[in-house]
Amino acid sequence: MKNIIYLALLLIVSSCALGNNEPAWVQQNPTDNLYYNAVVRINKKAPNYVDLARDNALKDISMQISVVIDSKVALTEGEINGVPSAEIINQIRTSSRNKLANVQLAGSYQTDKDYWAYYRLSKSEYHHWRQEQRNLAMQQAIPLLQEFDAATSDIASGITALLKAMELTIDFADMDLTTSYKGQNINLYNELLARLNRMPESIELHYSVKELTLVAKQRNRHIVPVSVAYRSVPCKSFPLSFNFRGGAGDIVQKTFTDSEAKADLIIRRITDFADPQFIEMKADKDYWLTRIESPVIKHMLELLQFQPATLKLNVSRPKAFIDYSFDNTSGSSYRDLLTKKLQDLDLEVVADSAKSDYIFKVIIISKDGDFVSRLNLFSASADAFVDLRQTKGYKSLYNTNLTGTKSTGSSRDAAIKMSELNAIAEVCDKLLYMLVEQHIMQ
Repeated sequence: MKNIIYLALLLIVSSCALGNNEPAWVQQNPTDNLYYNAVVRINKKAPNYVDLARDNALKDISMQISVVIDSKVALTEGEINGVPSAEIINQIRTSSRNKLANVQLAGSYQTDKDYWAYYRLSKSEYHHWRQEQRNLAMQQAIPLLQEFDAATSDIASGITALLKAMELTIDFADMDLTTSYKGQNINLYNELLARLNRMPESIELHYSVKELTLVAKQRNRHIVPVSVAYRSVPCKSFPLSFNFRGGAGDIVQKTFTDSEAKADLIIRRITDFADPQFIEMKADKDYWLTRIESPVIKHMLELLQFQPATLKLNVSRPKAFIDYSFDNTSGSSYRDLLTKKLQDLDLEVVADSAKSDYIFKVIIISKDGDFVSRLNLFSASADAFVDLRQTKGYKSLYNTNLTGTKSTGSSRDAAIKMSELNAIAEVCDKLLYMLVEQHIMQ
């Protein structure tokens, strides 16, 4: 019994001794005003718990730094250039966390289950480091500002330089960015921002024509010259995008002005029957978005309003003229069946061949049949010949025929008349859809 009591006392004393080794910062976070302090606790079952503890400590220290940043970022009405101040603060916070230097592991402690780590960062060293980073960013940004200010015909690369300068300085928006530029004291970030906001109004986009008349569904290549100017100076290598508004079609969606500051909108086909339609030409923001990394600067660029240029498209359906004859005589009441079928296939049927895009030449020839005594009816048949031509140049696109369409009637004339009707019905059902879809609406 004495041995058991002795052993129990020994265990209690050992426990107390271990408890005495626990650092004070485990129970209460340090309050050293010379440092940003962070104490984190991680379950040792977590993979890479030591690295995880450091990451969490950096986040904690970064949040402490952001409290100071929050109070220093001076923004009008809570946003700048349409971007909420919270986004800018988060950008600075993220940048600071990714670049925190000289964070020290001041102590660690662990039990069977948990791992504690105490990290700290000297405030003076951190602020000195940030000042050095700010100075370096400003040194790199000023030549980029100069590049933008000097850009005229090559404003696209000037805009890239401006955005990169903003990307360098955005991480230090909470600090003093006063510098000397062209003999004047300026706030570098404010100057960059002012240029970004004013820049779109100096860019002019022009179409060579204001409107264009096109036929829908036709594969006719149309080229419309366009131009870009910055402060009235033609711009080379400028990125452009084209998009439909109120319509659809096959067009070249992106292009650049060439070395002579020229470019073309290429329209291959209009696929929608809406009239009118519009094609907007804009500065292609994607060109610059792929060249910057800062989410805040990207957001600012996305919100920037470049004035578009608009081309009006007067769109018509393909126009068809029906050249119809039955037994070498033009015209028939059954011609309306052809007209209705072509209209159902989205063609506009016109009465003047000169105003058409296509001519449907339909010839039906009847053949007299026999008297069928058991039915007390007369028989007849008809052959249909169809030729689809382009009006311009009268070029044949396709020709075919349907022969031997049979019919009956109470009289010889009635049987022949019925053969015309049945032949036209066969043409409508078996030929017109194929001709329109394969040779007109292709």
